[in-house]
Amino acid sequence: MSRTRRSPLRTPFPRRPWATAVVVTAAAALAAVPALAPAASANEGNPTVLSWGAGRTGQLGNGTLSDSLSPSSVTSLFRGDVDQVSAGGTSSADSFALARTDKTVKSWGHNSSGQLGNGGNTNQTVPTTVPRLTNIKDIAAGGKHALALDTAGQVYSWGDNAYGQLGNNRTGDSRTVPDRVQGMPKVKQISAGCDFSLALLENGKVYAWGRGIHGQLGTGNRATSSVPRLVVGLENIVEVDAGCHHALALTADDTVKSWGYNLYGQLGNSSTQSSTLPVDVDWVEGVSDIEAGAFHNYVKTSDSHVWGWGNNQYGQLLEGDEAFGDNVSRTNRTAPVEIPRLEGVQHLVAGARHGVAVTADDVFAWGHNGEGQLGNGTTVSRYESVKILNEGSAIKDVAVSLGGNTTYAY
Repeated sequence: MSRTRRSPLRTPFPRRPWATAVVVTAAAALAAVPALAPAASANEGNPTVLSWGAGRTGQLGNGTLSDSLSPSSVTSLFRGDVDQVSAGGTSSADSFALARTDKTVKSWGHNSSGQLGNGGNTNQTVPTTVPRLTNIKDIAAGGKHALALDTAGQVYSWGDNAYGQLGNNRTGDSRTVPDRVQGMPKVKQISAGCDFSLALLENGKVYAWGRGIHGQLGTGNRATSSVPRLVVGLENIVEVDAGCHHALALTADDTVKSWGYNLYGQLGNSSTQSSTLPVDVDWVEGVSDIEAGAFHNYVKTSDSHVWGWGNNQYGQLLEGDEAFGDNVSRTNRTAPVEIPRLEGVQHLVAGARHGVAVTADDVFAWGHNGEGQLGNGTTVSRYESVKILNEGSAIKDVAVSLGGNTTYAY
C-alpha cells in the first residue's frame, strides 16, 4: 500500500544497457490499450470508496456476497473520509479489508479468526468500526490477522495467531479484539504478511514476528517467534512492506533489501533461493517507494521509473508477449526489470497475481482476472493494462487483497 513519507531527490541512476528506453507519459502509455468495457462511466463523480473482484466473504463491502466485475460502492464509506485502505487474506476465500478514517478503523469481510477485530467471528458485508482503536496512523491487513499503529508509536494486533503473528508470546489461539504488542521501542510504520508481522522503528531498525519457515522473519533462522525479534543487519530503514512470505525494506540511501521466500525470484537477487537474512535487491537505486505483492514486487524511483520482479505468470511485469493465453509459460524475473509503461504513475500496488496503478485521476489494471479483479467487466486475464476508471473519478490511491482477488480505489 502507498504511504506518505519523504521522497528524496537525487541524480537519476544510469540506465542499464538492457533496459528498454521509452520516453512517454504514463497516461499516454497506459491509455494506448483500451479497456474492454466502459466500467468507469457510471462511477464518475461517485464519492464512495470503490471495490471490485472477488466478493464471496463480503470483502467488497457492498452488502453482498457476490463477485463484481466492475467497480461498485463500498457501503457508507466515502473517499474524502478515508486516509488508507489495507486488504488482507491468504486467498479470496478468507479476504477482508480495513479502512483508516479520522484516526479510527473500520473493517469488513472474512472473520473466522477474528480478523475484523469486532469481538466476534461472523463475516461482515459492510464496514463496521473496530473497537479499542483511537489515534491510529497506520493499518496493515495480513493473511488472517491485522495490525494498527497509533500516534504514540504503539502497535495493536488481532485475528489469527497460529504462528505467533500477534506478537503476544502465545501461539495457536486467535484474538477477536485488538490488544497491544509489547516489547518494542516506538514504532514508525507496520506491515503484515500472510503469516508474519513487521514493525519499522523510529530509530530505523525493523522487528518481525510470526512464522519463520521461509526465513520471512529475517533473523538468520527459520524458527517461528511469538514475540518481536530484531531483523538482522537492517539499519536506517525508512519503509517496510510484506508480501505473502517475503519482505522488502527501503534504506535511507534509496536501495532495497529483501528476505524470505524466493521460489519466484521475489527477493530480486538473481536467484530462487530463499534467504533467512536480508539480501540486496539487484540493480535498482534511487528508489522512493516499495510495493510488495504476494509473490511479485514493484518499486518506484525518484525519477518516476518503475521496476518489477518476481512472479510473472499472468503478465504482472507488463512485458510484451506475442501469446496472451492463460496457459502460456512466461518468465519469472529473479532481478528487477524496468516497466516503461508504468513510468510516471502516481501510485501503484502489487496484488496476488495482478497490478493496479493510478495516473492523475485514471486507474489502470493488468494481470490475472479470474474473479474480475481487473474491474473491466470480464474475467479474462490481460497482459496489457486496461483503463478502469476515467479522469474525473478523483481516485488518489488503490489497494488490493494480499492473497486474494479484490481491488479497492479511494
